[in-house]
Amino acid sequence: MSDPVYSPDGKFMWTGTEWIPAPPTSESEPPSPSEQALNMQDSVIGGDVVHSTVINNDATAVTTAVITALQQLGMVSQAPVAPQAPPTPEVELPPSFKIGDHVEYHSPTNERWLNRCTVVGINDDRTYRIEVPKSSRVETKHAVVIGSAPGTIRPAAPPYKIGDRVLVNWKNYGTYYPGKIATEHNNHTFLIHFDDGDIEDHVEWSRIEPMQESSTEVQQYLENVGENENEFVEAFRVFDVNGSGTISAAKFFEILTEMGDDPLEVQEVMEQFTELGIKLDDELDYLELAKYMASTDSDNEEIEYKSEVVIRDAEIVDGCLKGYAYAHPKLGEGPVKTSSIMGIQYDERATARVETRNTMYVVGPTGWTTPPADHPFNSSYSVGEQIKVEWEESWWDASIINIADDKYLIHYTGFDSSWDELVTTERMHKVG
Repeated sequence: MSDPVYSPDGKFMWTGTEWIPAPPTSESEPPSPSEQALNMQDSVIGGDVVHSTVINNDATAVTTAVITALQQLGMVSQAPVAPQAPPTPEVELPPSFKIGDHVEYHSPTNERWLNRCTVVGINDDRTYRIEVPKSSRVETKHAVVIGSAPGTIRPAAPPYKIGDRVLVNWKNYGTYYPGKIATEHNNHTFLIHFDDGDIEDHVEWSRIEPMQESSTEVQQYLENVGENENEFVEAFRVFDVNGSGTISAAKFFEILTEMGDDPLEVQEVMEQFTELGIKLDDELDYLELAKYMASTDSDNEEIEYKSEVVIRDAEIVDGCLKGYAYAHPKLGEGPVKTSSIMGIQYDERATARVETRNTMYVVGPTGWTTPPADHPFNSSYSVGEQIKVEWEESWWDASIINIADDKYLIHYTGFDSSWDELVTTERMHKVG
């Protein structure tokens, strides 16, 4: 017969079907909690260290410890999932930025907008050099373009004010919940009062999105998020006979090991509870537990973004892209020739995104030496139109004087007529 399984505090024994009080004291009595020398390893989740749940019996601390146990048991993800951004109003993109402008950068690595970035330079091909503040350093992005996709920049969102209705990526676990700005701290983080009664303090600006409550898409999003959370809350509420908002760790232990299609092994759960100092008479805040489980209960696959590399002096040769890379993740800065091109897309500013098997190359509006045949700047020109003309490997402001037989007589802005010349579209770009 295998040895009996006792609860961490030694007060209960598992019969194989239920927990019963442990037998009276005898020589075989399980050791006391102090004699058990529990392995009270610190557990870190979301920046909080949990190491005193047994002493304080704080419901929130115990819940955090239980979430850690669920992670170690493989019940939920070990790390925050990629946020599923809620519907938000479109940000109006300007035609250009100037040095010193405050912008947001869409980080492909973090998969979200990073604020408080600054334009520190403008490159010849009309891409931008920006500084992105990180926790311990300032990182420079050498060539980015205006847009709304990963790797682009947009105007910085206006600061939020107290009372604003917002959607917040709760504890950075990946799901946005509705709430209200209650307080703004001096470091520009915020105290959030969520609609479900939860509170989170020191929330970074980057985890907050404005909420357009009149939007049908936003209302549908809120409904879906609420249903997902409520499903877990109602499941736990069945066991909250006193309406306290908590359930015992013993009851949750029972849920894990006895209920559902795939219950966990009793010994495995007990070992995790013991390791983290969770006693069966501790209380869990099941509202927080439900919200966390709803955040990780997503069937959405994590989006994998290809590395983005901005290049200039670009041209397509034999189905491959050639040019000068600003900061290739493997090759560094210098000339590159890519693998076969899988596709090219242009945004409203004629910035090209050239996709290859492993990389997304970004070419600014005037970053081509020879633009592709379908480039937006290759559309028809008219007399009097202001354009850019290539001369001696540089692009100059000019205007069209006359058009004849697919050739354009142009006048360089600021120069006398002796510089006027006939050019073809290969040396011309529209002003975007």
